[in-house]
Amino acid sequence: MIAEFIGQGLFEDTEESIGNHVCSTLNKISFNEVTFFNAFLRSKGLEKLKPFIKKAQENGTNFTFFIGIDDKITSKEALEMLLELKIDSYVYSSKQYIYHPKVYVFEGDVRNRIITGSSNLTKSGLFYNIESSILLDFTNEDKGGNKVLNQLKDYFSPLLEFTSDNLDKVTQEHIDYLANESLISIEKYESDENSLLDFHDNSKRRFKNPEIGTLGEIEITENARQSKKYKFKITEEYLEKWDGMFERMKAYKEKFGRTTVSKNNTDDKTLIGWYYKQKWIYNDSELEMPEEHLKKLESIDFYFGDGKDERSDFIRKRWLKLLSKALKQGEEVSQIHSYTFEGENLGTWLQESKKDPETRALIEKTGFDYNKKSRSPKNSAIRFLAHLEEDINPKKSKYQTLFNSRIIHRKDKIPDYLINEINKLWKQKFKEDRSWIKKSRVKDYTEEWKKFRNNKSINPEGKWFKPKPYMGNIYEWVWGKRKNKSKMDLVIDKFNQEELKELKNEGFPIE
Repeated sequence: MIAEFIGQGLFEDTEESIGNHVCSTLNKISFNEVTFFNAFLRSKGLEKLKPFIKKAQENGTNFTFFIGIDDKITSKEALEMLLELKIDSYVYSSKQYIYHPKVYVFEGDVRNRIITGSSNLTKSGLFYNIESSILLDFTNEDKGGNKVLNQLKDYFSPLLEFTSDNLDKVTQEHIDYLANESLISIEKYESDENSLLDFHDNSKRRFKNPEIGTLGEIEITENARQSKKYKFKITEEYLEKWDGMFERMKAYKEKFGRTTVSKNNTDDKTLIGWYYKQKWIYNDSELEMPEEHLKKLESIDFYFGDGKDERSDFIRKRWLKLLSKALKQGEEVSQIHSYTFEGENLGTWLQESKKDPETRALIEKTGFDYNKKSRSPKNSAIRFLAHLEEDINPKKSKYQTLFNSRIIHRKDKIPDYLINEINKLWKQKFKEDRSWIKKSRVKDYTEEWKKFRNNKSINPEGKWFKPKPYMGNIYEWVWGKRKNKSKMDLVIDKFNQEELKELKNEGFPIE
């Protein structure tokens, strides 16, 4: 099955219209039966389909139309055109419900097609209005497609089997009756339809429609067709709303201090859309922003570049302001992650900004010196104690990490009384002694190495170094000792004189 979405009206392009898909279907494929279920029918819409209907009739296609007359939109001229085309047609009219379907069904010996959506059989509905439909194209063997077709026929069976009491055959006599009773419209008494006029809303302004162009050339295949993408244009409606949107942008700038509109700071997404439109117009080589608009936007420092840059600058200014305040108040500002000021992680920002030359220059301009403001070992120990003491439910893993990164390697520079306080508090919080020996994370494979040397089954020569298939997972570790004297020195005291002599003979860096 081929399924396609058909949209029209948002772009001034009638090539992808529902009307063109209907014409192309009649023009490209032979069908035995074509059935239309339409709420509204106008002669100018049917006129566009007329040559394709005639061609299909010549090829033996049978047409049946079921048309509604609610809201008096269907016209006398359109119904008379059905008679002219010798199409078997019926008017559906209920006193209780509005007949409102828009379904185009094409059935053949090999393939079937269904187009259904919002488009009525009027010129505007087929080519100009903002409409959307779904096209299903499937073979007679397609289970999914036939399921939909059978469901459709079951639903419309009162019409297809002509058992509904609401059906009347379209004849000249019945058309005259409908016209005399003012149940249908008469187009010759109406103004020109060459507009985007919605018959439900006479307040719409009329203007010339785009040209329809060549019809009947659309090919429906398994391959995806290129979708139309939105290309912004400066319209009268855009210009009429511009001043109101600008005032909302000014209010946004006053509230948040920037013109980059974030979806997290506004419930009205139209302001986000308007913000992007200003950047599109300003940066588009084909569009020219009105000078008045440009001056107003410049008056509020509207940022036409990448919004990320403005947001970054805004955030940086906020942090710099906070840093300046802390320094002014005599704070002992630190670049460590745990340092906070007024509830903000100022220390983390200072640490992260250290590698950005531009930001670092602005930070040091406030008076903060990365070299002089580092916390001393003594103050680090005091802060560590304060955090651990205040923490009601401390996590041992967290404080072990802090201890390893900030305390243990500076032990020689921390006063003894603070070391004693840390030992005492650690015992109190975690019920264990605080060790000041940093354990190596590198595993010592010396014992496994000696076992390999003495394993006669895999190492009958008694070698200390052999290829990886013999040594297994200790190969890289031993290879490192053989190539690097400093690594060998870490374990040299674990060998006797005879073993050291053997190692030296095999090329290990033993003096």
